[in-house]
Amino acid sequence: RRHLLYAEALGKGGLYGLGYEYTFAPGLAVGAVGSYVVLRDQRLTTGAGYLHARLFGGRHHAAFAELGVVLARSVVPSPVEHWDGLVDHGAGGVAGLGWERVGDRLVVRTQLEVLAGHGGVAPWLGLAIGVRP
Repeated sequence: RRHLLYAEALGKGGLYGLGYEYTFAPGLAVGAVGSYVVLRDQRLTTGAGYLHARLFGGRHHAAFAELGVVLARSVVPSPVEHWDGLVDHGAGGVAGLGWERVGDRLVVRTQLEVLAGHGGVAPWLGLAIGVRP
């Protein structure tokens, strides 16, 4: 099965995300994940594209690495007249190592990541649960 649809928490997509991954060669896949969240009045839109590579493991358990780019947009609408609000865009990179459990259709992943961008470098973690249709 080449397609993976998944939901993630605290991953490349931010606080949560919905993603898709396509396996194009044994152990190699490309994917994208996106999210939209409102925190108080701030609206955050995040999207990430990445390359997923299985490093080692068996049929049901494997270590993997991911490398990708994250794009983010932040909008704070104006609460008052005569101020347009604030819109900011940014981009950064993400690299991660993780472990996955693969069933016949269900995939569960956990990983540790490093995010780097204009604001600096930060450690991050993620959990994803997906299904292969």
